[in-house]
Amino acid sequence: MANPSLQIGNSNWAVKKDNLLGYSTAGTRFLPIPITMTRASAGTRVNPQGLVETVELLGSEQVTNGDFSNGGTGWGLYQTGSSTVTFPDVASINIDGINSNVGLYQQNVFASGQIYKIVVTMKATAVFIAEIVESQGASTETSIGNVSLTTSYQDFTFYFTATGTNDIFIHRLFGQTAGQNQQILVKNISVKESTRNDLARVDYTGSTSSLLAEPQRTNLITYSEDFTDSSWTKLGGGTGTTAVVTSNYAISPDGTQNATRLVCDLNGGTTTSDQSLIYDLDSSNTSQSISIYMKSNTGSNQNIYFANTYGTGDTAIVTSEWQRFEFNHSTSNHTFSLGLRGNTGADNTADILIWAAQSEAGSYPTSYIPTSGSTVTRVQDQYSKTGISDKINSTEGVLFLESSSLSNDGTSRCISIFQNGSNFIKFIYSASSNRVDFVAFSNGNLSCNIVKFISNTTENTKFGLKWKVNDFALWIDGVEVGTDLSGNTPLGMDKISFTNEGGSSGNFFGKVKQLQVFKTALTDSELATLTT
Repeated sequence: MANPSLQIGNSNWAVKKDNLLGYSTAGTRFLPIPITMTRASAGTRVNPQGLVETVELLGSEQVTNGDFSNGGTGWGLYQTGSSTVTFPDVASINIDGINSNVGLYQQNVFASGQIYKIVVTMKATAVFIAEIVESQGASTETSIGNVSLTTSYQDFTFYFTATGTNDIFIHRLFGQTAGQNQQILVKNISVKESTRNDLARVDYTGSTSSLLAEPQRTNLITYSEDFTDSSWTKLGGGTGTTAVVTSNYAISPDGTQNATRLVCDLNGGTTTSDQSLIYDLDSSNTSQSISIYMKSNTGSNQNIYFANTYGTGDTAIVTSEWQRFEFNHSTSNHTFSLGLRGNTGADNTADILIWAAQSEAGSYPTSYIPTSGSTVTRVQDQYSKTGISDKINSTEGVLFLESSSLSNDGTSRCISIFQNGSNFIKFIYSASSNRVDFVAFSNGNLSCNIVKFISNTTENTKFGLKWKVNDFALWIDGVEVGTDLSGNTPLGMDKISFTNEGGSSGNFFGKVKQLQVFKTALTDSELATLTT
């Protein structure tokens, strides 16, 4: 079988800013072909270790002596009264009984306009709030964020766009009363430049790698991980008390200690008793999908009431493993409701861990979009490559695709090889449920239109689209399922795109395990082997 002239995936993935690695092979040599990627926002994926993460490229470390292995080298101290900063083996911010400011800082860490990922590892001898700011001194500070310290070390992560005052400063929050001889202990400080926009996402959900292409979506929940915020309401019932929420209780699916514990007790339960954590949603969207990660905190399965319209929901079976639970309901007056409700199939008591709440307008949920005080939009993923006439043979060829759609949502989703709106090859997940189309146009005239219904487009499937004059064929999972034996091939094709070329809509949204373009029309035997 001839080598593909263009390949994407097949376990060979590499991502750099604005590009996904495409490649061709010559013997044992890999020849890179960068594929342009566009998404003007950050995006998350499941990484090879099974953790949910924001895809990003990190620069070099900007902090000197961030682990304090050289004592206080590189650090300035902000001390007043009897408050001091010392370096036994970590940075120890020793706070006196007076409401005075104390902390440590390092100069010339930030550059104006650049986005940084900041990770600070610290604890305290008492529970109170520390503040991380840009620059030091009350009159010049720009807040990066506040953290509620406990007596155990935790990693606190922030993304911050620098304003130009350059310094990082860590101290007790201004105006907060602290007792005598309390301490903030800082174990490590890391600051690195972060690039998160326009990065392809190779997703490992289910342990296999796929290129993830999703539509634009907005998480309408403004605090997706902080369930203590006032935007979340703790509803009482049963015992007369409200649901109990404890932040930063356990390790979440992103690998850090930011999962929240939710405890509910209906005291036997009645048809009206309810003890839940709820969030009022925008009722203007008549179709909303909600999702959240949940895990049992008792080691045993628990039945939890989960809904996006109060009184109309589902019972989620929460196990000792983290799972993402999803629910959709097409109605107005949406309320994200999570907890217990009498006579719904839920238990009378609950002790679970929760993380990453999301509500989005649409008939199916997409990857997690973190929020921390406002709604956040992830822009759609787009992939394309132009100027590759040497990789595409307009006389004959094959497009091989191993992929799945995100949903049977009644929309058309296409991958096109084309020259313009009059000459193209298209693979289409049709607006008709579980239907795929192979369409070809030559100089504006329809050359091929093969339609096939399959069992489920959301399941991984192998497709082979062959074109040659008077010889078009569609292969699926090792079987030829359709032919069109009359028609010319498209002219001068030199582009590939995850779009509906020649149509007003139909961007491809799905998961792609591999894509290959061949410059020859493979034999039936070769197509059977390729798609099996």
